[in-house]
Amino acid sequence: MTPTDPGAHHYSEAELHNEDVAHEHSDVNIRTVLAFGAGMAALVIGAALLMSFMFNAFASQAAARDPEVSPVAPTSGIQPKAPQLLTDERGNLKKFREEESKKIDGYGWVDERAGIAHVPIEEAKKLIVQRGLPVRATGAVDDPLTGTHAAAYGEASGGRAIAIAKSATAEPPPAAPPTGVVKK
Repeated sequence: MTPTDPGAHHYSEAELHNEDVAHEHSDVNIRTVLAFGAGMAALVIGAALLMSFMFNAFASQAAARDPEVSPVAPTSGIQPKAPQLLTDERGNLKKFREEESKKIDGYGWVDERAGIAHVPIEEAKKLIVQRGLPVRATGAVDDPLTGTHAAAYGEASGGRAIAIAKSATAEPPPAAPPTGVVKK
C-alpha cells in the first residue's frame, strides 16, 4: 500500500516501542479468570435445570386440572372430513328453481292417502276467488267491542270471522261458505 501523503514518515519498531508503557504478566491471574468462567457455566446450567424442573411441574399441574376427555371424542391425530362445498353454484341454483317451478306451476299430490293435492298457483287464485277462503265457525259474541275495533287493538282473527257490532255498520257482509282443501 502506498502512503497517500508523500511526506508521510514510516516508523520503525524501535521508534514505536515505549518503555514507560508495558504489560506486566503478574497483573492478570489466569486461575481467577478460569474460576469465574466455571462459575458462570455452573450458574447457567443450574438455571436451565431449575427452569426444566419448573416447566415439568407446571405441565403436570395443568394436565391434572384438565377435564376428562369424552369417550365419544375422536382420537387425537384424526382430522375431520373436509366440508362438502357446492362448487357448481349456478347449476345448483338452476336445479333448485326448476324444482320450485314444478311445484308452483304443476299438479301433484301433497298427501295421496288423504286426497290432498296441489294445483298451479294461477288455478288456486281462481278457485279462491270463486269459493272464498275457509272460515272457522264463530261462537256467540258478548263483547260489543269485537270486530274491527278488536282487530285494531291487536286481536288476530286466526281464520275465524270476527263479529262487528250492529251499530258500527248497517248490515254485516255475508260470510263465505266454509270450504275444504281441493281433493281429487
